[in-house]
Amino acid sequence: MATALERSTRKNTCYNRCSSQHLEDTREEHRASKAHTHKDSRQTQRNAANARERARMRVLSKAFTRLKTSLPWVPADTKLSKLDTLRLASSYICHLRQLLQEERLDSFSHPVTLTWPFMMSSRSEDS
Repeated sequence: MATALERSTRKNTCYNRCSSQHLEDTREEHRASKAHTHKDSRQTQRNAANARERARMRVLSKAFTRLKTSLPWVPADTKLSKLDTLRLASSYICHLRQLLQEERLDSFSHPVTLTWPFMMSSRSEDS
């Protein structure tokens, strides 16, 4: 027959084993929950960053559309890349600068011949 001490020792051993298992299970659940929360947090941050980038690109596209419509010799239905829009705008600004610097406004001709797809050639070469 087992003594009271042996029964107590067996009982504590079983309790410790069960308690250890429960503690380990709790730790696993906590780790899984923390990983899941971290993953959700990263996904939320990524979604927010994507939304900011889409808004930024919308603003940029609208600005390029407004710039394109400001160019007098570009038909409204013409598709231009952003680079071509910037090149045409730069050319137009140079032309306006020349007009302002000229003393006479008699010879109103654009100094650059523009063709699509975008190529630039000086009028003096055409003569």
